[in-house]
Parts: sequence; C-alpha cells; structure tokens
Amino acid sequence: MIARSSGPSREALAHRFFDVLTQLSLALPRNRRRGAGQLKETEFYTLALLQQHHTLSVGEIHRMLHILPAQMSRVLRALEMRQPPLITCQINAGDKRKVDVQLTPAGEEALTLYETRRVDVLSTLLNKINEEDLQHLAHVLDTIEEASQGPPTSRGTSALPG
Repeated sequence: MIARSSGPSREALAHRFFDVLTQLSLALPRNRRRGAGQLKETEFYTLALLQQHHTLSVGEIHRMLHILPAQMSRVLRALEMRQPPLITCQINAGDKRKVDVQLTPAGEEALTLYETRRVDVLSTLLNKINEEDLQHLAHVLDTIEEASQGPPTSRGTSALPG
C-alpha cells in the first residue's frame, strides 16, 4: 500500500506559487517613462547577469534570458545609448565574431536603484506578516534557492524567468 500525502499536489502548489509571484510582480512599481535608474524588466535581468558574471557575450546573454537575438540587440542598444552608458560592448579578443558585454559603474548604480525600489515595496508587504510566518518564509526561500542552484542539467541555462 502506498501512503498518499493529504496536502496539495506539487502541481497545485506550483500554480499557486506562480499566481503569488504574478501578484507580487503586479504590485511592484512600473516604469512607464524613462528616468534616471528606471529599467525595463529585460534590461534589469541583463544588468543582473552582467553583475553576476562580469563579462558575457551577446549570445550568452540572449540564451540565458531566453529571448530572440533581435530583441537582445534592442535591449543592449538601449543600455549602451543611455547617458551615461550602463554597459560597454567590445569585440571579443579571442573570437572576432563575438561581442563581449560588461556593466559600467552607471549600470551598477541603475541596478542598485531598481532593486532598492522593489525591495522597499516587498518590505512593506512583509511588514504585514507575523514573525513566525516570516521564519517559515525564510526557510522556504532558502529551500527554493538551494533547489534552483542545482546542477545545470536539472535547471536549464538560467534560474531567471524568461
């Protein structure tokens, strides 16, 4: 006889988790107009990847973000044309067919500002949760973070949403 869990299925939890992530995303500030430090979501993910890896080729970034090369070109152009530029692009010294992308100090600042604004909103939401539930949330987040950093074959090319 096989014991069955009386709790919700993993698929049901995945749907609920997705719904909560969607609601959190909708609660975060939207950048309708460009100003200092305001980034589109794909621009943020691009800068975050560059912060993690220091230098990436255009192809590596578009594969990690699961976007089309043409869209990647538009994102990189927008980041490079900002004043001051948020990234720099250079021909790869070892392979002239590749373009290497790096974060500039202005890109670091824009990334920090973007994150700070969103963390402030999330902190306000977390203020509504009691201490015991916050401890449970911290444990669950640790577990999810561990699971998402497993071997590359089990998680695809990126832990970032695509």
